[in-house]
Amino acid sequence: MTPATVVINMKIIIYVLCSLLALTQGRFIEPGDIQSRVVNGENVKLGERPFQVSLQASSHFCGGSIANEYWIITAAHCVSGRSGSSINVIVGTINLKKPYKSHRSEQIIIHERYASSDSHRNDIALIKLAEPITFSDRVKPVELPKPYTKVKTNSSAVLSGWGGTVNTWSPTPDDLQKATIFIADPEYCNKIMKEKRMTIYPTHICANDPSIRRGQCNGDSGGPLTVDNKLTGIVSWSIKDPDCASTKYPGVYTRVSEFVDWIYKYIN
Repeated sequence: MTPATVVINMKIIIYVLCSLLALTQGRFIEPGDIQSRVVNGENVKLGERPFQVSLQASSHFCGGSIANEYWIITAAHCVSGRSGSSINVIVGTINLKKPYKSHRSEQIIIHERYASSDSHRNDIALIKLAEPITFSDRVKPVELPKPYTKVKTNSSAVLSGWGGTVNTWSPTPDDLQKATIFIADPEYCNKIMKEKRMTIYPTHICANDPSIRRGQCNGDSGGPLTVDNKLTGIVSWSIKDPDCASTKYPGVYTRVSEFVDWIYKYIN
């Protein structure tokens, strides 16, 4: 057997093994199909999203945003069932392999009307830290919107997180990702979600890119959606069609402006 034949045979073996692996995951992977970004997103630069945090319990499981030196805003479904001291909050980090500073949680406050069985209504929670965050160019609190303000349909919004980069089975990326998407028409979002027997309430806000798969996936929950640098939404849930970042079904977020008074009740 010649060296050239050995190389060809090895390529065939590798291709077959990759194909079998892809088939066990329910899809066929073509060469170049895997992306190293959040579904059509890009790497975040240091200091670009200084309010973004990673919630960890041995590993990353959700995102969140810094409200002030003691408080983190996230989704209720991220922390439901967890004890007050069970979470490590990583701040100032854009690469999970290079954590900047870690803060231990002390208390968890879940919205009293959070309803997981009712379209994750009121999906918002606060995490109090045991020690204060020291702010710098890479660690800053997020700006909150004014209470009950509305955002215009088609407004550009920026999502960030360490969620899956291709589909539900994607591993957590090392680098923090961001993607620009658009605020969806609430009437359209409510109508299309009724197909899936889900309801969009005034406390929800929807966003996606109807032209290309771009947006949230597993691991992005609790993270920030910002419009004009204000925390407009918290990643809550989405319809897989057939997987993350559907162009038909917008991602659903907790509308932060509806909860500003509730947030200030605890963090002030």
